Amino acid sequence: MNGTGVRAQRQIALVLLVLLSLAALTTCSRKQDATRPPRTPSSGGAPTTQTAAPTDLPATPDPGLADVGPLFAPTPPPQVYTVQSGDSLSSIARKFGCTVEDLVAANDLSDPNLLRVGQELRIPSTVAATGPDTLLLPNSEFVYGPAYVDFNTADFCLRQGGYLAHYEENVGGEVLTGPEIVDRIAHHYSIGPRTLLTILEMESGWVTQANPAIWEALHPHLVQMANTLNEGYYNWRGRGMPLLRWADGSTTRYAPTLNAATAGLHYFFAQAHDKADWEVLVGQGPGSFAATYRALFGDPQQYAVEPLIPARTTCPDLSLPWAKGEMWFYVGGPHGGWGNGSAWAAIDVVPDEGYLGCRAATSWATAAAPGLVIYSHEGEVMLDLDGDGHEQTGWVLFYLHVADEGRAETGRWLDRGDPIGHPSCEGGFAEATHLHFARRFNGEWIAADGPLPLVLSGWRFYSGGSPYDGTAVRDGEERIACECADPAFNGLLADR
Repeated sequence: MNGTGVRAQRQIALVLLVLLSLAALTTCSRKQDATRPPRTPSSGGAPTTQTAAPTDLPATPDPGLADVGPLFAPTPPPQVYTVQSGDSLSSIARKFGCTVEDLVAANDLSDPNLLRVGQELRIPSTVAATGPDTLLLPNSEFVYGPAYVDFNTADFCLRQGGYLAHYEENVGGEVLTGPEIVDRIAHHYSIGPRTLLTILEMESGWVTQANPAIWEALHPHLVQMANTLNEGYYNWRGRGMPLLRWADGSTTRYAPTLNAATAGLHYFFAQAHDKADWEVLVGQGPGSFAATYRALFGDPQQYAVEPLIPARTTCPDLSLPWAKGEMWFYVGGPHGGWGNGSAWAAIDVVPDEGYLGCRAATSWATAAAPGLVIYSHEGEVMLDLDGDGHEQTGWVLFYLHVADEGRAETGRWLDRGDPIGHPSCEGGFAEATHLHFARRFNGEWIAADGPLPLVLSGWRFYSGGSPYDGTAVRDGEERIACECADPAFNGLLADR
């Protein structure tokens, strides 16, 4: 197939993928329900940890392309299969070329006849082919991290002379240029602009061609692109990777020596392409991601900042982000920091003011630690704890759904406990007033339940294994995330 035909095929596939997936890309979709009956709390003890955190390092870490150190286990994540209606253990075993006994052992199944739809099974070593093991990008080039502090998307696009540099689109009532849209997506999803631009050039030619094929709108394409990239990256970081299944019934395993960035790219390109095209796209020859990236930016290793998360990284001392003496309710357990593909970095809380609908709360969200406000726009506040003014470096706290009135201004230094703003429905997507709170380090969304756990005023937050499900534990007490308002069940009192 010639280059024009492949590009046209990619455009059609990408459009279909966008249309199928946009509805799933909400940031916070759960609402507070004061009438929902609470679940029965568990009977003490620490909850089972199910993490979306970094655990994916190769068996032989590459010091230039992979995080190293005791925080990160040197074992690749499991490849998983989600049980579908009509499945049996024997049919799943046949599908993946293993035995029933292999599946029972890999998943510690006490009764192999009791499968449930939606259950995730670890897939043991199978006869599936293994994909290429060449690393395509450093992790620090994939995320919107330190490598991007000095990168200017608009200047780069202007030098390329392509359609993107002069493109404009109305995004949420605001007219943005093409480079501004790329930067907005990089900011929200924390995906590196060079990564986004490379894929955009592969799919459309917009970066270098003055008169390429035109899509109806750029923003929704980049939204889906970034969310799918994140899904692959953070799946590899610990959630588990599904085997790649192709239309001919064959399967491909990810090479266990990949880093998260390469696994994310492999996953992304597999979503809308057949096996033959996928092998080209993740290879090194003409038409591949690697070749396109090199043509635009040169050797990706020149931008490597590794390890992205050093071995001795420690969590900052954080307080519950509201005033002492106030009770807020834990309504959403760990879920995506932005979009459903990113790490389960965020929790949702709401002040004890009754059901607010989408009225702004009177209570104030506050600074959980001292820091510099580096972003304050459309319901979002970013608090930079190292004070260097860059969201790409160090620890950054992310607040979402903060009302415009009273919101802390960019450039202001806040001490612990200083007001950030009032929880509301503003920014992202929300069905009811609440505060969405998450962390990033060096551009990577940090899972609430993982090697760098989220601890607020002594409360440690655990995942329940599914987005929005979770618990908070402190000194033997447990609170369970619930769309309810019960002080003894999901209430968190700021008493420290």
